[in-house]
Amino acid sequence: MVDRSTVDETVFNWKATTSSSYYTFLARPELGRFEIHVNKHEWIDFIELTLSDWLEQVQGAAETASDRFWWKAGEAYAYRRTAYAKMAEILSHERPDRLSSVVKETLAHVYGTEDSSTRHLVQLRTPPMSDSAKEALEALRSAGEEGIPVDYAPQSVRDEL
Repeated sequence: MVDRSTVDETVFNWKATTSSSYYTFLARPELGRFEIHVNKHEWIDFIELTLSDWLEQVQGAAETASDRFWWKAGEAYAYRRTAYAKMAEILSHERPDRLSSVVKETLAHVYGTEDSSTRHLVQLRTPPMSDSAKEALEALRSAGEEGIPVDYAPQSVRDEL
């Protein structure tokens, strides 16, 4: 239901010294792009669930290629790599009583299983999961919305340096 890129925007905008009381995500474009409002506690719960879920899946997901996600075998680690790292930072700060070090250690352990040949890749945005999602994103791109890629495959971070 949620457009993950809008979740990631809230994650990247987070600062330890100035955090918001409320956060807003958008529904996926093909579902109407309506606003989804959450309070800070709900936001922290959501990113904890999101990160935990991915850390449980990524090793298995990386074993094979995925046409749906546009990645080759081994490239699943690239999916939202930078957002997941920032989520770990947020959780260790916002939930120090139980996550101060364990979340960063778990992230490092799981991503430590990644082959060195894909560690330079990042996939910032979730590819469209249906034809209607693809059409909605194409419409937004043609209307001038920035940040909607044409190629959703993992990209080399080295290319940006």
